[in-house]
Amino acid sequence: MIKVGYLVSYDYCFLLTSLKQLYNNVDRIYLAIDKDLKTWSGNDFELPQTFFDELKAFDSDNKIEYYFDSFYVPDFSPSMCETRERNMLAQRMGKGWLIQLDVDEYIYDFEKVSHYLKKYWYLNLLPKKTPIVFRGKLITLFKKLPDGFLYIENNEKFPFITNVPKYIGARFNNNVRNHFTNIAAIHQSWARSENEISFKIKNWGHKDAFDTKNFLALWDSLNSTNYKDFRNIHPLVPEVWNELQFLQSDSIEEFIDKYSKKNKQKLIYIEPKKILKALLNKVFK
Repeated sequence: MIKVGYLVSYDYCFLLTSLKQLYNNVDRIYLAIDKDLKTWSGNDFELPQTFFDELKAFDSDNKIEYYFDSFYVPDFSPSMCETRERNMLAQRMGKGWLIQLDVDEYIYDFEKVSHYLKKYWYLNLLPKKTPIVFRGKLITLFKKLPDGFLYIENNEKFPFITNVPKYIGARFNNNVRNHFTNIAAIHQSWARSENEISFKIKNWGHKDAFDTKNFLALWDSLNSTNYKDFRNIHPLVPEVWNELQFLQSDSIEEFIDKYSKKNKQKLIYIEPKKILKALLNKVFK
């Protein structure tokens, strides 16, 4: 089975866009929501009834399952809360190909990803003997402008699919084999309103890791005439976001459509012989 889990919080409004990319090609969808509506920083957020109404209307095949629990721990840092919640959600999701996405991550052409995972169905026969993490690449949207989006395309790698989840930091698990798949996901990340960006900076898992005030000022100063003047702008690892690009579009849906047509999913497969050899070595060890 192919299962997808989301951590739903203050940026819930992006979820439907993500779901529309993959809904028809997954078996189950899990939404983890703090039962007290607390962020990892302990701040309150709201989930209007319209959010649940829209999901109910969208969920034609009854694939969505809600998982309410206490995900905020006062003595934990935001990043520790995130890792804890991801592991709790993974346990709730059970067995199979387990995909964890943020609500603002959009994997286009997901039918290809589904076929890719089904090709390796045998890795879930004895998953503890054949643990693996599949990594993809992020296309980071940095700012929504009146006539389009500024974005970063530098193949920033992120782990998001596994058959044996045991996260040690956010979605990372470096204790098992990691394979880069080249699966591309558009990440809406910073392409939000100024109020949304300000709230994000105060509540996400990295809020204590950099000067958020200066970074917000940089973000605010960018426009369609000066963006080429800025390089190496990632707040934690500058060179990861080495340059900005621009794609004219009126909405996120149009951006996804235009970008996906120019950048087809080109997946990197694992040689079956290598997988089978590793499997046999572990089974008969």
